[in-house]
Amino acid sequence: MSPKYTPKEAAVWDSFNTSMTNLRENPNQSIGTRVEQLAEEKPNDIALYFQDQSWTWQELNEESNKIANHFLNLGLKPGEAVSIMMENRPEYLFILTGINKIQGISGLTNFNQRRQALAHSFNTAEPKWIILDEDCLPSFNDIFKELNLKNNQIFVVNNNRGDSHDYLNLSDELKNESKDNPKTTCNSILQETALYIYTSGTTGLPKAVIMQNYRLFTQSAIFGPLGQLTSHDIIYVPTPLYHNVGIGVSWMVTIVYGAKIVLRHRFSASEFWKDVQKYKATFFMYVGEIPRYLLNQPPSEYEKNHTLKKILGLGLRKEIWEQFKARFEIEHIFEIYGSTEGHRPLFNADEVPGMIGRNNMGGFVLAKVNPETGEFYKNEKGYCIKCKPGDIGMGLLKLKESSFFTGYKSKEKTESKMIHNVFRKNDTFFNTGDMLKLHDDLWISFVDRFGDTFRWKSENVSTLEVESILTSFPAIHMAAVYGVAIPNTEGKAGMAAIKLNPTLKFEISDFSKFVVEVLPGYSIPMFIRIRDDLETAGPYKIKKIDLRKEAYNVNIIQEPLNFWDSNNKQYVPLTDSLYHELMDGKLRI
Repeated sequence: MSPKYTPKEAAVWDSFNTSMTNLRENPNQSIGTRVEQLAEEKPNDIALYFQDQSWTWQELNEESNKIANHFLNLGLKPGEAVSIMMENRPEYLFILTGINKIQGISGLTNFNQRRQALAHSFNTAEPKWIILDEDCLPSFNDIFKELNLKNNQIFVVNNNRGDSHDYLNLSDELKNESKDNPKTTCNSILQETALYIYTSGTTGLPKAVIMQNYRLFTQSAIFGPLGQLTSHDIIYVPTPLYHNVGIGVSWMVTIVYGAKIVLRHRFSASEFWKDVQKYKATFFMYVGEIPRYLLNQPPSEYEKNHTLKKILGLGLRKEIWEQFKARFEIEHIFEIYGSTEGHRPLFNADEVPGMIGRNNMGGFVLAKVNPETGEFYKNEKGYCIKCKPGDIGMGLLKLKESSFFTGYKSKEKTESKMIHNVFRKNDTFFNTGDMLKLHDDLWISFVDRFGDTFRWKSENVSTLEVESILTSFPAIHMAAVYGVAIPNTEGKAGMAAIKLNPTLKFEISDFSKFVVEVLPGYSIPMFIRIRDDLETAGPYKIKKIDLRKEAYNVNIIQEPLNFWDSNNKQYVPLTDSLYHELMDGKLRI
């Protein structure tokens, strides 16, 4: 039985199928080949805006060529990696495109990572060289000795402050490099790995997802027609480029459609509409928190009579959707659902608020679970049960040889996300870890992330990773980390229940300094609960169900509770008055 599509869904799939047919006709395609094509077809058209500067397609291609030729001369071989640790800036696109032209792999490192997680990310990519900007120097210096690299394998970009370092300045190294297209670009093939994009998954430290050229073009073939993109669009990118939303979608649709891209160094809610007006942006991709941040801003003259008519993204709640569309007069909002490592995205082409798409994608299945425990319900034969309307289930992706699924760089970590014998003997599915609700007419809404991961400040947080780091603090014997809801916020905030080492004194001020040094801001637990004991279920597995239910409710919990004061970067006692401010939405998080 063929899937039933709405007219708008059918239009997206028709365009997708045409694009994929055309794509397969030429296997020698990549980011680099497409940029060279645009430089030849429209050399003088603006490709990129950043602050008060702009680059044409020819200029962007030439900057990328300098990178390609330099690393070719250094001896970078196809399939070898260069790690990038930078905030949004033009050089990010130049470097990534240049490395792609010589069949290298760009490892897109999360610049928020610290210490253990940061060193792990670099070592996972096994880079031959690392390129970072001045903002990342302090955190990089903390872990440089843990990397098996020499100083001349590290390049620094845009060191405008003149921070001292013992590495190479990339701009100096590129002064005499050729701007000509390297002869290697035509060697690119669709099935080559172009990027490593990291995700904080359910099994601990960041995992490197393999992103082939083919996968990147496939994403643009879906999201381009969904977002009704054309070559006339100006795509605004305030989200970090190390995310799939930034590079894998926004940058890819820019080059596929020959549109224009605007990079913002860092997201700013107060500057958002000023930028839209300045660049006449027509499209941007959101993640859950951004629309709420913009709604919380006071009315501005810049939010009226703007050019931004289409937005596409994920994690937009129904009530925020409706408020955002009404206040800012957005013509189209397209919600999607997917993961960096997944290969079957859902999309809401009909713009139904609160829905992530319809369950008409072959190979995407909802298996009924207990919402409290995440345990799969089984039938009399021991197999999982598919959801009916009204049921909550775990999103599963069927894996087969013909699928786009490439998994992680680590085969072991890829296997850890697979489950077997799900609906029949010897079948295999990828477990998304997301609980979703099935509605009438195949509609699906997002319920929650389950297990050892949660989403906060538009980032995925691994509970196991945070637990490992917290227990490295000498006075903490055990830690259980989990996500808890806070009124008027998106996602879940981190909370940690800790058991102290009775032989050592625990100073909350020292612990506050510690978390700032070792954790990204979004991973710092918002609440700390000090317990005499933590109940376990089997070896090393701490029971968290009751902890999640009790959360930070001061009316239930008699033990010491602390709240993270993000302004002063320290933990303070969670008093009754603070608790009520939090519950009433009066306390800024």
